[in-house]
Amino acid sequence: MKKIVTPLVLIVILFITLVVGYRVVSSPPDTGLVTVFSLERGWGVRKVAAALQDSGLVRSRFVVIWKYRQAFAPVPLQAGKYLLSDTMRVETILGIFTRGEVIPVPTHWVTIPPGVRLEDGISLLASQMERPTGEFMNVVKDPEFLASMSIPGMEGYLFPETYEFADSLSASEILSRITATGRQVMTPGWMDSCAAVGLDPEQAVVLASIVEREGKDDSELSLISGVFLLRLRRGMRLESCATVQYALGEVRERLLYSDLEVESPYNTYRHQGLPPGAICSPGPASLRAVASPDTTEGYLFFVSREDGSGQHLFARTSREHSMNIESVR
Repeated sequence: MKKIVTPLVLIVILFITLVVGYRVVSSPPDTGLVTVFSLERGWGVRKVAAALQDSGLVRSRFVVIWKYRQAFAPVPLQAGKYLLSDTMRVETILGIFTRGEVIPVPTHWVTIPPGVRLEDGISLLASQMERPTGEFMNVVKDPEFLASMSIPGMEGYLFPETYEFADSLSASEILSRITATGRQVMTPGWMDSCAAVGLDPEQAVVLASIVEREGKDDSELSLISGVFLLRLRRGMRLESCATVQYALGEVRERLLYSDLEVESPYNTYRHQGLPPGAICSPGPASLRAVASPDTTEGYLFFVSREDGSGQHLFARTSREHSMNIESVR
């Protein structure tokens, strides 16, 4: 006599099969595999699930997708490198991804001081990162990199700050971050203020670099900026010793009269207007000073007090300036 399998029995068998099957596909492979899993930026849960299955860390990508949607969405899966084992459950792996428990990456701290020239800044950066200088210079000279940063050159844009860089970053990624940090100071409001005094952003960086090298006391930066802007407006040469030092390729304690004759577009004793580029990387105080120059007193000249204070004597006329120079001597 044949036994009849009722629909209820079939349903029970199917249910048990599904439960057992789910437990199998959702359980860890447990082969002892330990690997570094790279979750790339921009990957969604489907891409991550497929990569986990391909890596042998899970049995089924569909279980990963289902578990994520049930318990973790909409928390993003954070990019990075993770140390994973195929003994981990899917929930454990997803928890690691959403918390961003990446493998710690060794880092280096780098300090770029205000007023540093590009070559010196790059040497300092390479030294503190313990990398070859050429690795960074190749990026600095790359037209595509400069175009991607929307800057005319790296001089003036090696923004002074203290940074922590992961050793895994490339030279271009490091320089991109440095440039981007400077852009945080160059806000739309800053650009509007520069435009109001007749400077576009590139010109403002050039002038700020001169102010940076000429000024020692932050309280005077707006006055120094005002002097240079008034000279520009009146068609006077800037006559900045800092630009001559840049043209000479070195900082000299005292410039000779013969130094002022050096033929270079950066010699503002011989050439009118701003030089063709920045002469150093200006700090935030100098960048702000060119956006808000102090021209109220009409100063057109200044000379160092030479008393160790870093301050200057300001004058409206060449006669007053000569008297200030004499008093300093």
